[in-house]
Amino acid sequence: MTTAVPQLPTLIPVTQRNSDSLTQTPLCLLAKCCSLRELKQIQAFALKTHLQNDIRVLTKFINFCTQKPTISSMDYAYLLFNKIPQPDIALFNSMARGYAHSNSPLHAVELFSQIMRSGIVPDDYTFPSLFKACANVKAMEEGALDLGKWMHEYIKKNGFDQFVKVNTALMDMYAKCGSLDDAVSVFRSMPERDTQAWSAMIVAYAIHGRGPEAIAVFQEMRVAQVRPDEITFLGLLYACSHTGLVDEGFHYFYSMRSKYGIIPGIKHYGCMVDLLGRVGRLDEAYSFIEGLPIKPTPVLWRTLLSACGSHGNVELAKLVSKRIFELDEHHGGDYVILSNLYARAGKWEDVNFVRKLMNDRGAAKIPGCSSVEMNNVVHEFFSGDGTRTEHRELQLAVDELVKELKLVGYIPDLSLVYHADMVDEEKEATLRYHSEKLAITFGLLNTPPGTTIRVVKNLRVCGDCHSAAKLISLIFDRQIILRDVHRFHHFKSGKCSCGDFW
Repeated sequence: MTTAVPQLPTLIPVTQRNSDSLTQTPLCLLAKCCSLRELKQIQAFALKTHLQNDIRVLTKFINFCTQKPTISSMDYAYLLFNKIPQPDIALFNSMARGYAHSNSPLHAVELFSQIMRSGIVPDDYTFPSLFKACANVKAMEEGALDLGKWMHEYIKKNGFDQFVKVNTALMDMYAKCGSLDDAVSVFRSMPERDTQAWSAMIVAYAIHGRGPEAIAVFQEMRVAQVRPDEITFLGLLYACSHTGLVDEGFHYFYSMRSKYGIIPGIKHYGCMVDLLGRVGRLDEAYSFIEGLPIKPTPVLWRTLLSACGSHGNVELAKLVSKRIFELDEHHGGDYVILSNLYARAGKWEDVNFVRKLMNDRGAAKIPGCSSVEMNNVVHEFFSGDGTRTEHRELQLAVDELVKELKLVGYIPDLSLVYHADMVDEEKEATLRYHSEKLAITFGLLNTPPGTTIRVVKNLRVCGDCHSAAKLISLIFDRQIILRDVHRFHHFKSGKCSCGDFW
């Protein structure tokens, strides 16, 4: 009997696969996931033994490919997998784990459908990889969330909800798909919780900007006498940084070593820099980085540079960018922040210098991109797409939307457009066709009234789009869930869950 599984959104063309002989696929595809010595051993073994079709040998090859998976190694593993007439659940699990960790989540889900059709019974090792795959399918597309909910029902009916690692993966999936209430429900219904489960709930609250709730869960964890680990504290510090809880953040940071013997890592330091930077304590953040017991990375300095951009500190930004360029001069975002700062200060000669430097060094600016899923198809929009002829209908819809927003108080923030040679009308047009507005408008046009619109943004959400989204949620009585590169924003009834602190 075939079990119906919810259809996933179409994101990318599925790789064309075939069952040609192994000799037609060079083993050098595995070079990216193993050492040269290991690769030579595999090549020699395959040629010497002529056991390419032996199931035991194929299984070992597949397991080897999935240990440190890349797209190439997983393509090769799939060729081997297709040579096994009746793969068992352990082999399915190995393939699913590899896909989930190799940026190929759709293929992991395809395997699950294959399991259901073949009548093979999943085990408790099957679902963590599949939930991870659902969470990684464009981060929160409706199709992936539907599949995750379907699997949730499956594990409840078949007793897999008694396994801590299954519930933890399920909770993480819900959180990363934007459904925090479901994540909380899973957490509260768990018969037992280990460190990973408690930490997953803290991280879930953190990425949704619910700092006090994350701290409350940590207090529960202490009462339950479960020992925290470095992930627990990473979630706590992240929660504090995104809700401005400076004193609490420093308390937990210092307690890591003094109370629990946990040595902070680079990500913990990054959270502290971010925490200070968000509240404008930029000089303290600089001193914090300078006093670290490890060599600062470009990411640490970049975190401070972003804060300088948010608070308009040109002089410190110049100093920080110099430190960044000593370590990495090819990240386009650094030049954009510095250029925008100069533009806001009216230093147009410096703007031109930075842009020339960016071009000379070949540093590329990442274009803003927002995606929204409709009827199992993901639609992507880039900033400026509204001016393209193929988006004429969408352009007109955005124009009308902005007119409605202005009637309830929306004022385009022209200060966010940093071009001296643009008149106000051109600046406003630039803001109007930002990718967030295009994606949200597309959602309004193509979903029934009252439907939640889910949008994924590849960069930090634009301040002007953030203001517009709040008003859209009020005018159209819609909930809009937008995930940017840092966190989730839940827009409802004219307000955002971040409290305008992000």
